[in-house]
Amino acid sequence: MPGKYKIVVVPGDGIGREVVPEAVKALKACEEVVSGLNFEFIEFEAGAMYYLKNLKEEYPPELLPTCRESHGVLFGAVGWQDARWPDGTYAGAKLIFDLRFGLDLYANVRPCKLYPNVPTPIKKGPEHVDMVIIRENTEDLYQGIGGRLNRGGTSELAIDVRILTRKGCERVIKYAFELARFREKGAPMDGKKRVTCIDKSNVLKACVFWREVFNEIAEKYPDIERDYAYIDAWTQWAVRRPEW
Repeated sequence: MPGKYKIVVVPGDGIGREVVPEAVKALKACEEVVSGLNFEFIEFEAGAMYYLKNLKEEYPPELLPTCRESHGVLFGAVGWQDARWPDGTYAGAKLIFDLRFGLDLYANVRPCKLYPNVPTPIKKGPEHVDMVIIRENTEDLYQGIGGRLNRGGTSELAIDVRILTRKGCERVIKYAFELARFREKGAPMDGKKRVTCIDKSNVLKACVFWREVFNEIAEKYPDIERDYAYIDAWTQWAVRRPEW
């Protein structure tokens, strides 16, 4: 839509420094063909290389407030082999999680689509692959509840606690159904608009809860078909029958 948009640009490390400038070029090209469209780019250095220079922080303090005041963030990638915090964790993760939780980015949205004449290991053609994977992005193991005991000893122990809330489940599942309703086309195989619940509810209690909430939300979308799959089975079907 025409208008002025403030975009924060964070190339980060590695491949991010290659792909983000190309994304900026694409947006600038849009300015040339869309009347009244204007982008204001605000670039920040952040990530593992920033940490190596400062040895205490992964990003400048003004980054998050600027992101909150902007219309969007172009974020590349973070991480560098020799950039580690004193506890051994890789520098860069703090930036990712602070952006995720600070901006409440609860839905991880991953479009999957093949384009003609693009090499791919998948034997089926572009007409068979057109899906969007939605993953909850701020709860579960990402809450970082846990720790390690007796490091280096024979009884060394590491624990990560999985957290799912009704609010967190409801909003991301609703997002998936709303997106399915919004998309112009349904599944390549039959054209039906469908949301598949992918979990491990045959083993994990948290996944049983997730599926219960999924069914509650699905009742509010009678025009969208619902489906179910266990994650280990779905990973093979995603390759063998992506059109479903």
